[in-house]
Amino acid sequence: MKSLLWSILSVIVLAATAILAATPEVLVVDAAQSRVEIVVKATVDSFTGKLGVYKAAITVEGGRIATASFRFNCNAIRTGKDGRDEAMNEWLETTKHPEGVFTLSALEPAADGRFEARGTFVLHGVSREIVFPVSVITDRTLYAIDGVATLDTQDFGLPVIRKFGLLKVDPVVKVRFHLQGTVKKSQS
Repeated sequence: MKSLLWSILSVIVLAATAILAATPEVLVVDAAQSRVEIVVKATVDSFTGKLGVYKAAITVEGGRIATASFRFNCNAIRTGKDGRDEAMNEWLETTKHPEGVFTLSALEPAADGRFEARGTFVLHGVSREIVFPVSVITDRTLYAIDGVATLDTQDFGLPVIRKFGLLKVDPVVKVRFHLQGTVKKSQS
């Protein structure tokens, strides 16, 4: 009888441990330790824009990224030149399409030890599936997520910028990011 009782108690403890281990945790991104940059190449005056304001909603389960979404206001991108920022907002039509959103649908291990992030990116009111490499380094409390997504702005209905017949802004941009944060147990 005692061994049966101990067996039942052991199963209950193991089940409770498994349930607690699978409880989603919220990753609280530290803005001071994180950065998002948009690398733009041009015939003349290439630049890197910086996105200082955004909302990253990331959950972790069992030490792995479970869900992620990233929202930003397009007019929050700063290039270091007010005139260029104004021209970029006009080009992006931020009054009509103020927000950009990425929603992760899958994060799969890649052959090189990194991950392949797959999801939907909405920019300029156009939604596209994108795939890009990501690395995740963690001690299960602190997370560092790094990646580079290459985007062709023409895929989002944006025109190629040309001036004077010779100068051109490359429509293919690179979005580099480093998101760093710590987990906080969910209130469920």
